[in-house]
Amino acid sequence: MLDQLHQALAALPALLDDRTWDSLHIDYHPPRVERLFRAFGDGRVFLHRIHPCDPGEALFHPHPWPSAMAVLRGRYEMSVGAGIERATPVSRIVASAPFEYEMTDPNAWHSVRPIDAPVLSVMVTGAPWNRSSPRPERPLAPLTPDAADALRRTFGTCLSEGAPACRMEAAR
Repeated sequence: MLDQLHQALAALPALLDDRTWDSLHIDYHPPRVERLFRAFGDGRVFLHRIHPCDPGEALFHPHPWPSAMAVLRGRYEMSVGAGIERATPVSRIVASAPFEYEMTDPNAWHSVRPIDAPVLSVMVTGAPWNRSSPRPERPLAPLTPDAADALRRTFGTCLSEGAPACRMEAAR
């Protein structure tokens, strides 16, 4: 998955010029996430602005697909564990940009909690697994068109002239 992540990071400057991204405002459980996403290769690429939350609040969850992530700006505390129906955190990591990791086992779980400021991250996913993951009790709303454009521009700035971590990751 890290190879797909590096391909997406290299393609992002051109992809950001296209406004055909879908969006979601994920607010059913902390942390709050602003998400842009689109098809990429055999999966999807996601752009996230993840907002800080209090210790112990971040959703501990598995993903329904293999994935790889890059933290482009900021830092977060990540708890990691494994299990089929439930899992217990067994490790806690503080990840600062630039940082990459992958989750390629359907039984891997994690939570991410930005520590002191919103985090910008990129995630790529593969074909979905046959496994459950947390779902909101109500439909999620898309970002407003202005908010989606602003988030797309934020990633564009980060990748072109912003944080050194963004430039380093995009140059792969």
